Amino acid sequence: MLHQGWRRWGLAAGGLAAAGLLATGHAAAQTAGEYAAAEALVVELEHDAAHAVVTADAVATAKGALERARRLRAAGDEAHAKAADGLALEWAQTGRDLARAADAEATATELRRKAVDAQAQLERTRAQVEEGIAHVGRLRTQLQEAEKAGKVDRAAVEMHEGDAPPPRKKGAGKKGPPADGKKPAKATGGAP
Repeated sequence: MLHQGWRRWGLAAGGLAAAGLLATGHAAAQTAGEYAAAEALVVELEHDAAHAVVTADAVATAKGALERARRLRAAGDEAHAKAADGLALEWAQTGRDLARAADAEATATELRRKAVDAQAQLERTRAQVEEGIAHVGRLRTQLQEAEKAGKVDRAAVEMHEGDAPPPRKKGAGKKGPPADGKKPAKATGGAP
């Protein structure tokens, strides 16, 4: 029975040691992952010339934290090296977020410009439509005034080149016999 108690304690201690090693391995892998991720982001941001001005401070700080993590690791201070890895990753992510924010701001500015242009075009179109409506209203008014003034008899006259304009006669547009009751004389080549 005593032998079984020690065996249990041994298994428990072995399990705890294995769990500790796994946790340390996981922490080391996580730290290595943070360092590698920060380093990859820094390299990516250094090659992004379009956003170099925006991300310069964040990249410089991330590079400084990565260098500090290397020195601390070389000195054997893994705890502080992990903290420096985390700091480097945060600054690298900040630089990436600044680049994305600059892109979003540029897109928003372009969309705002397009919206202002569309609004101006809408206003010009609205003014043209209102001008057209006013013109139609003026034409209707003129038409109504002309109808009120009375109907004007109009006759179409065919004219050829070289012809003299026909004389305007009073009552030429009316149908029926002449006012004096006589038939009009036929035009002949000779005397009457």
